[in-house]
Amino acid sequence: MKSSLNKSPKLSQQVYHTLGKYLQRDPKDLHPEDSLRDDLGLDSLQTIELVYEVESAFDLQIPDEDFGRLTTIGAVILYLDERTQATGTTPSGPQAAPLAKPSRPTPLVKKTKIRPTSKKSRT
Repeated sequence: MKSSLNKSPKLSQQVYHTLGKYLQRDPKDLHPEDSLRDDLGLDSLQTIELVYEVESAFDLQIPDEDFGRLTTIGAVILYLDERTQATGTTPSGPQAAPLAKPSRPTPLVKKTKIRPTSKKSRT
């Protein structure tokens, strides 16, 4: 884990913690030059999920048009450093912002009760 890319070691530490937790890897094995796709093996859906985890950890929204900038771990750190400096917020620590987990997934189809039909014939 290296934090020489930005001015905030605390922010860098929180990014590595968040990425390590999502990737189920030791944050010390992650490096700023690691490509999210090539080195870490993330596909498009996993990248979106990772962005969601980062948004939750840093309590911010990353616009879709900014996704293209997030190609390496270092790029994620620099992006978040810019965003947190622009808003005047600072990360509160790697453990302070727990990852948000939905309590229950929202069903795509509304469940309806099916009433049993009577076996009596109506004649």
